[in-house]
Amino acid sequence: MDTLYQSLVTVNPVTLIAMICNLFIQLYILKRFFLDKVKAILDQRRDAADRQIADAEAAKSQAISMKQTYEQNMRQAKAKADELLQSAQKTATARSEEIIRQAQQQATQMRAKASSDIALEKKKAINDAKNEISDLAMAIAGKVVARELTDADQSRLIDSFLDELGDGL
Repeated sequence: MDTLYQSLVTVNPVTLIAMICNLFIQLYILKRFFLDKVKAILDQRRDAADRQIADAEAAKSQAISMKQTYEQNMRQAKAKADELLQSAQKTATARSEEIIRQAQQQATQMRAKASSDIALEKKKAINDAKNEISDLAMAIAGKVVARELTDADQSRLIDSFLDELGDGL
């Protein structure tokens, strides 16, 4: 058994040369039939990897471009929103001023109407007072006709008439 292990461990020059020749033949066969195919597969993989890298770089540059466009659109939208807000504030201010102006006009008209109503009521009161005065004058005239007056009586009647007139108003 020792010899079996010894034959495996020992170097035989003929076997060594046969093994080297066998290796070269295998390398030649591999090179002749398989090396071009292996190179083609490796080239395809390299090209695919290069395409993926190029696509990734293109996607990255496109994403950066889209991000810039998005940011620009956001700035424009913010500016437009600010503009709309300012416009709305101006419109609201103008509308509130218009409402205040209309309210002031209505108040002025109401005051004028109230003044005219007061003037009419005053004229009516004066006319009523005149009617009452004329009624009193008629009553006094009736009393005067009923009796003859002296200067003192006449003076007393006028004073009482004026007192009644003052109380009636």
